[in-house]
Amino acid sequence: MLEFQHIIQINDPQEQRIPHLSRIQLWEGLVFRTKYPGHFNATLSARLVDVSPTGFIRYLNFGTAELRDEVVLLEGEEIRTSTAGVVQHMFAESVTRIEEPAPGHLFVRFQYRRDSVNEPGGLDVDEYLKAAYVQNDRDAIARLREFAANGLPGTGSWVQ
Repeated sequence: MLEFQHIIQINDPQEQRIPHLSRIQLWEGLVFRTKYPGHFNATLSARLVDVSPTGFIRYLNFGTAELRDEVVLLEGEEIRTSTAGVVQHMFAESVTRIEEPAPGHLFVRFQYRRDSVNEPGGLDVDEYLKAAYVQNDRDAIARLREFAANGLPGTGSWVQ
């Protein structure tokens, strides 16, 4: 089992060059990423069903593979995703949580658990996956900063 977490600082009061995001901008951006992953990774597409204010089912397609995710939204706080492979069995879950230890000091904690793909005596593929997850999250936060400056794709404003 691969299990790890990492934190990305969103607002740094000491760094004025980095755009400040409000908590609602951050939340809406993280939900947007979950609903429309193709805006963050061109190789992904998603189809959503059973959409409600508290979550949805997402069919995530990449190449010939399709994963079915159950997404639970805890408004303004946390996104939980549980995955089951449709083509091949796979367990994976993630939690994306907004943390605010002091007013305006926003962080996002990313937690991951998934089946290991390592084989005894083989390459440590899990470490590559871990590095890819971390880089993907960093890239997503950078993309959210762009959206904060320019608006979300297909909308007239940041908040949908």
